[in-house]
Amino acid sequence: MKRNYQILLLVLLISISFATSTYAASQISFVSDVTEITAPAESGLFYPGKVKIEGTSKLEKIWLCVRGPAGEVTYYPINVTNNTFQYQLSLRFGPGTYTIWVGNDSQNFDGSIRFEVINSLNEDLRYSEPSAYIDSDNQIVTSLSNSLINPKMTDEEKLKAIYGWVTRNISYDYKAYQEQKNELKPASLIIQEKKGMCRDYSFVVAALARAAGLEARVVFGQASDSKNSPKIYHAWNEVKIDGSWVSLDATWDAGYIRAGKFISAPRQKYFNPDTKVFNQTHQAEKITLD
Repeated sequence: MKRNYQILLLVLLISISFATSTYAASQISFVSDVTEITAPAESGLFYPGKVKIEGTSKLEKIWLCVRGPAGEVTYYPINVTNNTFQYQLSLRFGPGTYTIWVGNDSQNFDGSIRFEVINSLNEDLRYSEPSAYIDSDNQIVTSLSNSLINPKMTDEEKLKAIYGWVTRNISYDYKAYQEQKNELKPASLIIQEKKGMCRDYSFVVAALARAAGLEARVVFGQASDSKNSPKIYHAWNEVKIDGSWVSLDATWDAGYIRAGKFISAPRQKYFNPDTKVFNQTHQAEKITLD
């Protein structure tokens, strides 16, 4: 857990960058040489918070690039099954026009498919609704969240139940860390595999929290648990409870590495600590759009 995630940072920069050629492509089109969008049937239609994207493709996976009303850019991988696909896209960034591109991979959006939808819902739900990797609407996530939460719990009790499950059940994937494997995985898959790195812990906490009705986001920045240790690029969470954002670091509270192996030792040292104390070990640099 003590190495600078240069490759991870590069991946994240790609996820928020946008090719100049994509901006230049302004025509409306629903068909490329390998993919066709069948729904929506027209550009510029109004939707109350969500829109179902459907179509056909010769590929095994396609990618959506979505630009929100204020220029927020997010990416969504969509699997193709029997040459068809569908995806329920949350228009998370409030009311206004969303531009959607479809590409063959996460870095190639040439404008061959481009259309717009308009969100008529007057709410900004960026930290409440699901994203590509914080898939809080996935059945695996919702089922687990429902098993941990009951309606009588306070916000803090809900978050403690979620945090406790994550720190007890997700193991730090030290092998992936050593091999610098930085494949982005959705929270639902991480829950199934029960292992991951700091980003993965953060995705799971955020997904379970959103499924429980709590606003949650992922934070990246520099962190070190000792004055004698260099700061490394790290991920943690902020979750809103009782109207205020609180910080938590499930990775550090899940256990530690000894002799190249992860040792499970769940605790709550970094669950909603005093802000000044937390800021001594964590310096936030970026709140992601996930």
